Amino acid sequence: MLEVGQTEKSAISPGPRTQLRHPSSIRCRFCVPKARRQSSLPPIGCLLLSILPFFIPCATRGAEPIRYVVNLTAPETHLVQVTMSIPDASPGTKIQIPAWNCLYQIRDFVKDVQDLKADCDGQPAELDRLDQNTWSGPRRTCGTLAFHYLAFENTDGPFDSMLNSHHAFLNLAMVLFYLPLERNRPVQVKFKVAMGWKLASLLEGAGDEFRAADYDQLVDSPVEAGHFQDFSYRQTLPDSAPGAVESKSATIRVIIDGDSGDYSSSHILSSLEKITAEETSLMQDLPFSRYTFILHFPREGGSTGGMEHGNGAAIAVAAADNRNSHGYLESVAAHELFHAWNVKRIRPQRLEPVDYINGNDTRDLWFCEGVTNSYAQLTLLRSELIDRDAFYRRLASAIQILQSHNSRGFQSAETSGREAWLEKYSDYNRSPRSISYYNKGELLGYLLDLGIRQAGRNRAGLDDVMRRLNQDFARQGRFYTMNDLNAIIAQLAPAFDMNRFLAEDVRGTQELNYSTYLEYAGLRLTTQATGSPAQGFFATRNARGLLQVDSIDGGSDAERAGLLPGDVLIKADGNPLPAGSVAGLPPWRAGQAVELQVRRGGGKHVVKFRVGADQEISYQIDEDPLASREQLRVREGWLRGVTNPSAGKP
Repeated sequence: MLEVGQTEKSAISPGPRTQLRHPSSIRCRFCVPKARRQSSLPPIGCLLLSILPFFIPCATRGAEPIRYVVNLTAPETHLVQVTMSIPDASPGTKIQIPAWNCLYQIRDFVKDVQDLKADCDGQPAELDRLDQNTWSGPRRTCGTLAFHYLAFENTDGPFDSMLNSHHAFLNLAMVLFYLPLERNRPVQVKFKVAMGWKLASLLEGAGDEFRAADYDQLVDSPVEAGHFQDFSYRQTLPDSAPGAVESKSATIRVIIDGDSGDYSSSHILSSLEKITAEETSLMQDLPFSRYTFILHFPREGGSTGGMEHGNGAAIAVAAADNRNSHGYLESVAAHELFHAWNVKRIRPQRLEPVDYINGNDTRDLWFCEGVTNSYAQLTLLRSELIDRDAFYRRLASAIQILQSHNSRGFQSAETSGREAWLEKYSDYNRSPRSISYYNKGELLGYLLDLGIRQAGRNRAGLDDVMRRLNQDFARQGRFYTMNDLNAIIAQLAPAFDMNRFLAEDVRGTQELNYSTYLEYAGLRLTTQATGSPAQGFFATRNARGLLQVDSIDGGSDAERAGLLPGDVLIKADGNPLPAGSVAGLPPWRAGQAVELQVRRGGGKHVVKFRVGADQEISYQIDEDPLASREQLRVREGWLRGVTNPSAGKP
């Protein structure tokens, strides 16, 4: 998934940090993979359920499906009415609701469950609560065991769920219970919607009824209901592509919820067609017969960004940003679509099987998310949605972002991914505290690609690595490890030392050697030191979407003026700071006198101070006019996505 620029919890940091934000700094998370793929667990795993209850059982595929009825007909209450019916229920059948889904954070969806009741063959039945997320039904066999409850859903955004008078958007793991001992049992779901509303789902089905192979597939398929616009086009895999074991053609569906004045459907469809054509051609694969983009353009409130799913993506971009800046939506869409391979199908073993209660080991996110960022920008370049100068600027900006974080000296890319769970704490996201696995992972993706190409004189690149992972693992129902990745790279580019790359650049904290790798492609990295404003405090969006001060820099003018952690920022220099805006605070200058109106406790206060100054290093990437034939071969191969040794010959 991804929020534009940040995750839902992370900072919209004003001042210098806002200036470091660039379109490839999109954030994203995952939901669970398609259930069609086999787990790499040995068969004995099915015998360990009493010890490891999060393992996926192996013997319920032939069982009668679980049936859900999801009632959305009271949207003004924000309450989703759910009935879950289980045929042939055993005594003490357990139900459980996830705590971990879509964001790499424990979020306790049980908090939204209300008025849970059960009946056995139509008669009221007792329930036992076993822990925070788990209940058991009656201690007798039921021809049909039904659970009835309400789920309060009132948070907009692609990582959450909302039911209001305007629309409904549901990430179903936040709404629906599952059977922890029968997670792979087939399911059916019926939706009841408000009068006049349309319904769209990534699931197979028609009208208001859909089906899924199991719970994992069900909750990897969000639902949109309301008065959305619906578009589609066909994406065909080029005849030259040797792969595509599933399909040579797919329907790309585009669902848009927003005011018609906030977007151009023709522009969006044109951009998406270029993105889907480029990425399916790159991967030589169409692993889906239908892929759905659900696009939201909210005018206020809610988190923005994108959330990938196996057969689609949900994306929210603030209406003002979409109107004023063509290009941001494209970055998010390119990122999310590439996840259809990287993380949804090309999936690290550490993320399997999905543990909805305790979460999984996320140390490989530098590759899952960061390298996906790399490919988002390469996709825009190769599809001519941006030019080379724009690509170089974005790459330089990504370098600047990482170099502005002193925490790069003690937090590795791997550790950043492993600690993704801490992102819900705003203080964790400060530059002295942590780096982003999106940001550093993106840079590692570029360096890895250049290193492979240089080592093999452009006979192979990272594109070939991704295709091999897709062919050898995703299509075979297998999950990969870092050892598998290492082995593939060793085969494609024996001269590239992947062990050293992993030890020093992925697991280590030494400075990345940008200049050396860029020189492989005849590119020069230059720096310039400039003074930059230092506002003296750090602020993030709170639960209401308002900017709130999290921390104050010791010794700053802001501290001396009396600004306090917890202050809610209402106005800056007399201008309101609305909830939900991506813009944040004004771009103040060093030495500028500023005035903040803040809400503290029950009152309002005015705080006046001068913005401080920090030294900032800016980066620039230029093509070397004296680049050698070998350097040009690597450059053209990298930027164009080709590996023919003659490509790029001057």
